Amino acid sequence: MKLQSFLILIAAVGLITLINGLVYVTVQQNYRSNANDPQIQMALDIKEKLEQGKSPDSFWTYDSIALPQSLSPFVLLFDAAGKPIRASATLARQTLQLPSGVLDYTRMNGEDRITWQPREDARFAMVILNVPQNPVRFIAVGRSLREIEVREANLVRMVFISWVLCMSVLVAYGLLIFLLAKKKPNR
Repeated sequence: MKLQSFLILIAAVGLITLINGLVYVTVQQNYRSNANDPQIQMALDIKEKLEQGKSPDSFWTYDSIALPQSLSPFVLLFDAAGKPIRASATLARQTLQLPSGVLDYTRMNGEDRITWQPREDARFAMVILNVPQNPVRFIAVGRSLREIEVREANLVRMVFISWVLCMSVLVAYGLLIFLLAKKKPNR
């Protein structure tokens, strides 16, 4: 095989790998950022009610959710010290407590969007808002990432299969060039 053909194949391998990687990263980031959409809406709705002077007792209609089994969004309200005031979910029958660093960041920046894994079988997409209303200081809304992780695993398989198929085409092309070069008489 000529050097030029070999270099073209190497460039094609790199380009195909880059394109498949870009497809994966783009779709994965879309999955993950969209995982926050219900939480953003819920947190902003609660913030608006609090800013209108309503107490949580006047609008709290959230049922208790057992995590990590449920895929339903859940709401946590915290006071200025970071102590839970209200919670629509429990994990192992305990009220969720966000790490203090998350609330410190939210206090300084007004909002935080995180992936939080309080234990091995529980990962959540969380949106946390700082609301300077008494007694509520922080609104945290989350939901399980379980279904997103299933989609991401399927995406990995699809991108890998695409990459393998593309590499197979390149290998076949390389073999064809090699065989044709071998058949040509030397001059």
